Amino acid sequence: MTGPVVLDGKYELVEMAGEGGMASVWKAQVKGAAGFSRTVAIKKIKSEFRSIKNYTEMFIEEARVGSELAHPNIVQVYDFCVDPQGTYYIVMEWVEGMDLGGFVKAEREAGGRTPWPLVVVAAIGTLRGLAAAHERRRPDGSAAPIVHRDVSPHNILLGSNGAVKLTDFGLARARDRMVSLTAPGTVKGKLSYLSPEVAMGGQATPASDLFAMGAVMWESLTGERLFDGRSDLDVFKLIRQCIIRPLASYRDDLPAELIAIIERALAKEPADRFGSASSFAFMLGEVLRYAPPGGDPQLTLAQRVAEHRARLGARRMNQVINSDNVPTWTYEKPKATVPGVPSLKRDASPPPPPLSPASSIDIEIADPEPLGDSSDPIPLTTKKKKD
Repeated sequence: MTGPVVLDGKYELVEMAGEGGMASVWKAQVKGAAGFSRTVAIKKIKSEFRSIKNYTEMFIEEARVGSELAHPNIVQVYDFCVDPQGTYYIVMEWVEGMDLGGFVKAEREAGGRTPWPLVVVAAIGTLRGLAAAHERRRPDGSAAPIVHRDVSPHNILLGSNGAVKLTDFGLARARDRMVSLTAPGTVKGKLSYLSPEVAMGGQATPASDLFAMGAVMWESLTGERLFDGRSDLDVFKLIRQCIIRPLASYRDDLPAELIAIIERALAKEPADRFGSASSFAFMLGEVLRYAPPGGDPQLTLAQRVAEHRARLGARRMNQVINSDNVPTWTYEKPKATVPGVPSLKRDASPPPPPLSPASSIDIEIADPEPLGDSSDPIPLTTKKKKD
């Protein structure tokens, strides 16, 4: 490589920040006039998926939905581009911090459980972002709600400045979408955070997102899976039963009001949950009155995130210095017919282990042909998505 890789003449790649099943995320600098520079995130669909229509459509939809949601608690989408090889990438807001799953893990490794006020602060920010999606309106004022469908610790970003941001609307269900990207009889989302009605074959609704938020809070406070089984099939059955273990049996420092709020969010029937993300967030805000004295939980969250990032960053640097596993980008002669256009290619060497892996697998539950009488709305046959 003769120099830094610059996309579209202005997005200079700095380093890989993470990699998932369908896309990789890079930290980059956008260059402008008079020395202007800004840090952004580049989310790039993997080359092996760019020719698969359904994956490409989901990626395009993520960009479309994200661009229409301007809110402080949602990661902002700035641009949507395609490189010379025809690979799409999204230019997004960069959050200097870590995801909630990584934060909870770091708290545990530091020798303690996550303080409940910090979990509440993270939940309030996430719920405000969800409220903006659920209450979205078209330019004419008519309702056009967006259901996230993938609320999970991995998609809740915590900034070292105390910001809380909801990200990844790749599975979002928007009412104004021209066609559905989900085949009939298919359930999309992370298995651990599906709501009972979705697991029973119902449509995802804002109430489904609220259940997922309750599950995220429960797990962040206990350090355990809300629904834990020996197999995906066992977990799926437990979700349908929706038997919630009492939080009080795990922690004795939680206000009774907080326990009641989380239990309401995890109600089996959608009608028994909160009527909106806004009301859920409001009730959590009231619980913060019971937080132990000694500082603002939002500032404490920011300090803890910065401390964990510094510690984990040092560990990561020790792992990758002088290593052949550091991901890079190189120029090669273009295969396209347009002369003089360079192509981008990632080295084949594997990336270093992620700091905070996704909390659970992404799944699709396929609905096979019926085999006789069954009381199950969806036969329990699972099919994992490609990694």
